[in-house]
Amino acid sequence: MEKIISGQKYRVIGSSDYPVCDCCGKTNLTRAVGLESEDGEAINVGVICASKLLRQPYMGKTYPVSPEAVLSIGRRVTRERVTSYLHAR
Repeated sequence: MEKIISGQKYRVIGSSDYPVCDCCGKTNLTRAVGLESEDGEAINVGVICASKLLRQPYMGKTYPVSPEAVLSIGRRVTRERVTSYLHAR
């Protein structure tokens, strides 16, 4: 069940301890992030799914993001309470 909608912008809520990916259904996740869609729906996604489906905006273009970068963004948002957005492909 793929919940990430192409072309939509997602706000990174932070790193997550919830062990299930809402995108692919995988359980026992050790690395996950919480995302919030433009319409306010919150989902939990493993960093592998997030890296495959999301892109990071930079200077007017969007670029692929690695699993490590997704996790780093999630940790930074949790730690510093900043806002970060990723875009669906």
